[in-house]
Amino acid sequence: MPTRHPWVSIFYFFLLTFFLCVLDSKFAFGQDFESQIHPLEELLSQKDLDDSLRFAQTKRLIGLYDSTHQFQKLGDLTIDFFHLPSPDFDTDILKKNLLQRAIEFVPDIESTELSGNLYLKLAGAYFNLNDFDSAILSYSEAIGEFSDEDSIYIADAYFFRGQAHDYTGEFIPAMEDYHAAQDIYEILGDEEFVNHVRAGTAILFSKYGIYKEADSLRQTLLEVAREQGQVEIMVTQLYNRSNDLRKEGRSNEQIKALLLADSLRHTGEIMPYLLPNIQFAISSFYGIHGPLDSAEIYFGRGEQLMQQVSEFNENHPSYLAAKAQLELSKGNLESALTISQQALAQAQQSRNMDHLLRCYHLLEEIYEKSGKPGLALDYARMRETYQDSIFNANQNTSFAYYQTLYETEKREKEVLEKTVELESVQKESRQKTTLFSAALFGMVTLAGFGFLLVRLKSSKKEKQLQEAFSRELLKTQEEERKRISKDLHDGLGQSLLLIKNKVTLNQPENAGEMLDTAINELRSIARSLHPMQLEKLGLSQAIQEMLDQIDRETDIFVSAEIEDCKGKISKEKELQLYRITQEAINNILKHAEADALKLTLKTTQNKLTLSIADNGKGFDFSEKFNDFQSLGLKTLKERTAAISGIMNIITEKGKGTTLKFLIDV
Repeated sequence: MPTRHPWVSIFYFFLLTFFLCVLDSKFAFGQDFESQIHPLEELLSQKDLDDSLRFAQTKRLIGLYDSTHQFQKLGDLTIDFFHLPSPDFDTDILKKNLLQRAIEFVPDIESTELSGNLYLKLAGAYFNLNDFDSAILSYSEAIGEFSDEDSIYIADAYFFRGQAHDYTGEFIPAMEDYHAAQDIYEILGDEEFVNHVRAGTAILFSKYGIYKEADSLRQTLLEVAREQGQVEIMVTQLYNRSNDLRKEGRSNEQIKALLLADSLRHTGEIMPYLLPNIQFAISSFYGIHGPLDSAEIYFGRGEQLMQQVSEFNENHPSYLAAKAQLELSKGNLESALTISQQALAQAQQSRNMDHLLRCYHLLEEIYEKSGKPGLALDYARMRETYQDSIFNANQNTSFAYYQTLYETEKREKEVLEKTVELESVQKESRQKTTLFSAALFGMVTLAGFGFLLVRLKSSKKEKQLQEAFSRELLKTQEEERKRISKDLHDGLGQSLLLIKNKVTLNQPENAGEMLDTAINELRSIARSLHPMQLEKLGLSQAIQEMLDQIDRETDIFVSAEIEDCKGKISKEKELQLYRITQEAINNILKHAEADALKLTLKTTQNKLTLSIADNGKGFDFSEKFNDFQSLGLKTLKERTAAISGIMNIITEKGKGTTLKFLIDV
């Protein structure tokens, strides 16, 4: 038997020793992390901790949570870190980076509230860095991450995404997000945030020159703030209103609003960021209209207040614009020119439309007074081009949008009036029944027969009215959809094409591509509002195109057996069957969790049969039909009844669903 050399045994001994040392060091390293975490947690629980110390130690504790894989605590603390003061631009970048790191662990976080809020705060970090496109994407991620129980955060995400759309000059997406947020806040009874949305909507209106609507909202907000003693809201709305009055050329009302806002700053708590803005706005007003000594006094006050606000520094556009105006009013043209160019650079970086227009106007005036009419004309053209490409085009868009809303509300009012009329008929019918019952009380046989006869006629009349109302409602909805489709396609689409042509000449290179996408989306909306392909191709081909689109854009396996039924049924029945198909397939996509669906459309003798089946989770029919949330099923029933059809539902939990519709040919 061979013998082992002594050096081999020594080698194994040292290898084993090294392995044990490594294990021991890793264990000690982990224990060292744990021993650091608890003292830091106790330190950060102190409410009076210095801001700089809290900032540094929070950052350190986030790193320890990361190293020990405590993902829930990591997410919570990263959100707390986002809310800490940001003294400089680098801090905002650090917050963004830490949030991006925390989001990598979202799959390991069970709470939808926490995971959604991580995306929400990341969007806020992008927003603070003026990266509004990335902010919009992150707000959308947050909306998708939250569950139905997180509705307050979903409303916040819509609201903040609307603000980001506002900053990128997208009026309609901003308005849609504001409406979605306000609807949720109103359902939750959160009147404070309903007013926040109204304030954001007022800013959006004023930005696109819809001053009347903006002022109406602000007057409402001011009235509520006065009643509730909310000084900060009053000051904010007065300051914003003064900016609108300045743009409208109503200088007397502008300075009254500014001075009133300034007088209120000592009567309650006000966001520090507002105070220097108000002083600089008053200084600019007096710099233009005089007296000059008042302009200098208010500018000095603004500089003092600016020192108390970390977000407000000497590169802020409001400060630079006020300083440039003051230097211009004093006749220091070289200094005014240098400062105005700095202000323009900051405004271009922040993409703030008001600041940009103000800087263009300042530079135009400076060059004109400097005896350089060519340069003054250049900046005048820049200002006019910017206004023409952004303001006028978007203003036309906004008016088209609100004209559509007005017409829709008008239609809804007509439907409401018909509903009231129907209720009046029903009430009258009940009164007549009561009178007949009292009059025929003593006439047993004849009275009973008469009562039954009248009641039968009354019930039949009510049923006829209800059916007529349902048909009229569906017809009105279809007419409205067709009209909105035409308005959006012919009006808004042409406006956006005009914006594209103008922006392509004066804006960044990818502006045309962005507008191409918007135009395609607009046309998609137009097609969904009214199925133009139905009128052109007929029911069978229109349904086939719908299925082809679903097959392309989803993971569901789609199969179909569709006969050509062109000319076999009326246009009204074709439209209702198309809408029934849309509603049924939408229900499958939203609720069924199906892998496949099959659609069959065929004619047999005097009947047309439409069958839509899926292999999804199924449902309890009686439970869903009586539940208000299952309005889709009731809509299907109403549409089927409107064309004198029959609807059958075959479903069972876990075994899919089949919908069958039989229509007379």
